[in-house]
Amino acid sequence: MDNTRKLIGRYPSDTQATPFDFGSGHINPLAALNPGLIYRFDSSDVIDFLCSIGARPAQLKILTGQTTYCQNPTKQSSDFNNPSIGVSNMKGSIPVYRTVTYYGTGPTAYVVKADDPAGVQVTVTPAQLKFTKTGENMSFRIDFKPLKTSDGNFVFGALTWSNGVHKVRRPIALQVLSL
Repeated sequence: MDNTRKLIGRYPSDTQATPFDFGSGHINPLAALNPGLIYRFDSSDVIDFLCSIGARPAQLKILTGQTTYCQNPTKQSSDFNNPSIGVSNMKGSIPVYRTVTYYGTGPTAYVVKADDPAGVQVTVTPAQLKFTKTGENMSFRIDFKPLKTSDGNFVFGALTWSNGVHKVRRPIALQVLSL
């Protein structure tokens, strides 16, 4: 919604905007100092992502400075551990995996709420993450089950993890081509 409580529109056509147009929302710098959960990744995650989209050893050497080979089989690009989920050319149900790191004080539990993209059922396992100390990592699986095909356009949703203090939201963009 915009500041007049209307759906955000694209300029100049004023058609309805999508998350591809406006992203995940505004950054709150004060909240970033105490994020609750983060999606950590390192150089091996970047290599895995590049391999998933077809990078060759010569291309990886430019990045790493040494000959680097991809795992066989490669990981799915949708499993890149970043705070958003995007899947194009989706054919049937797929699982997506993420790992979060807790940054807070004392034990806490985060519960997930899914805003399902139109025509897709979203299931998260586990639906609750119980952390005992800061720096602890926990992984979860998101299953996407298409209930209908799209017309080639993306459908959008979100996952939000909340412990009553923090709300950690991640956008979802899916292009369902077949059941």
